[in-house]
This record gives sequence, structure tokens and C-alpha cells, in this order.
Amino acid sequence: MGKDKVVIAVVTTIVFSGILFGILMAYTTYYSPMKVYSIEDTVSMLKSNLDEDDRFKMYQLYVFNELSRSCKMRDKETGEIRKFTKSEMDEFYTTIGGKEAVIKYLTNIKDEKEKRQELEYACYELKIISSEELNEIWNNR
Repeated sequence: MGKDKVVIAVVTTIVFSGILFGILMAYTTYYSPMKVYSIEDTVSMLKSNLDEDDRFKMYQLYVFNELSRSCKMRDKETGEIRKFTKSEMDEFYTTIGGKEAVIKYLTNIKDEKEKRQELEYACYELKIISSEELNEIWNNR
């Protein structure tokens, strides 16, 4: 009877610890501020509109997606935290042109090898398009 209570206590402790660890990891992944070296430089990068460089829009959309999880940035140097409003986030998205601008860029690439590399990079590395969108763009050459 004493061994049963010990086993139950150990299993309960392990399960409870697992739940707490999961909650902590979810917080750090989704709700903690995005860490950057300079908040002002990152904001200016998100607001810049380089029409001639469509590949830059992929990076902007990636940073926007990371920022949109918590809508907060933390400066690594100073520790300053800045929270962004819904209107600021909308401004960033419209400046970038949204996901549509990235899909348009990927669709208009002429070189097959470069197109495949860019599609895979946007899907698997930056995670700004889904694998379904990758297949759709690739098959509609």
C-alpha cells in the first residue's frame, strides 16, 4: 500500500511538471516580446518600401509575422519594451503589401531553379507561405 502512494505521487509530480513546462514554453514562444538589436531600426525596416526589391518583402513579412505573435519588441541592448497597437501593425502590413505581394513576387520569377529555391525558402525557412501555396505556385508555372 505504501509503494502505491509513492508511485502515484511520482507520476502526479511528473505530469504536473510537464504541464508547467509546457505552459512556460508556450509563453516564451508566443507571448514574450520579439528580441531585436534596435527597435527603431526594425520599425524603420518594416516601414520602408523598396519597390525594386521584392525579395526584401519576404524578410519584412517574416519579421511582421514574428512580431504579430505578441505585438511587442524588446531591445537586447537596453531592455526597453515597446508594444505596438493594432493600427501600427496594420500600417506595417499594408506597407509590406501583405502576403499577396510575396506570392506575386514568387509567381513572377522566371528562372525555374531560382523559383524553386525561393519557394522552398519562403515555405520551409521563413514560413510565410504554406506547402499548399508552394505547390500551387510551382504547378501554375
